[in-house]
Amino acid sequence: MAQIPALSMNRIIAIVAVVAILLITLGMILTYNSLVSKEQDVKRTWGNIEAAYQMRIDKIPLVLSAVNSSMTFERSLLENITLLRTQWLNDVGKNIGANVNTTEQLDTKINALLVAINENYPDLKSVQAVQDFISIVDETENIILAQRVYYNDAVGSYNSAIKGFPGNLFGFSEETYYNRGQ
Repeated sequence: MAQIPALSMNRIIAIVAVVAILLITLGMILTYNSLVSKEQDVKRTWGNIEAAYQMRIDKIPLVLSAVNSSMTFERSLLENITLLRTQWLNDVGKNIGANVNTTEQLDTKINALLVAINENYPDLKSVQAVQDFISIVDETENIILAQRVYYNDAVGSYNSAIKGFPGNLFGFSEETYYNRGQ
């Protein structure tokens, strides 16, 4: 067998050492970049949770205001009609002038009720408005729940990566899972 000269053997060892160092360095760079990406996924998914909560915070008062307006209108109109009806029943046969005035007011309120029902303006469907409100709350809660699941998945992936080798060499901090009780 032919012997490899000492100088070329040193070159081979140097080349192997350089390649090994480059591979290790490349592996460390790729691992670090992967950890940074996973950390950003955690931050992004948390941002999605915040956005979903903000959507709920923004949307619910608007819908609740509409529900309250509808209910207030209905309550006011129906209370006025009931009050006028009671007034009519109390005044029957006592004072024709008062009865005429009460009947005119009663007619006006009943006509307003009929117009509102027939023209749907304002829409006298507070029960539907409340059901719509509940649907919107449920919808936003489902969006928030889905975002929590995505967040916890991202945290799980990130935490696993930073605890394993070589991820544990970089000093990344563990993230906290989202628990409903927090």
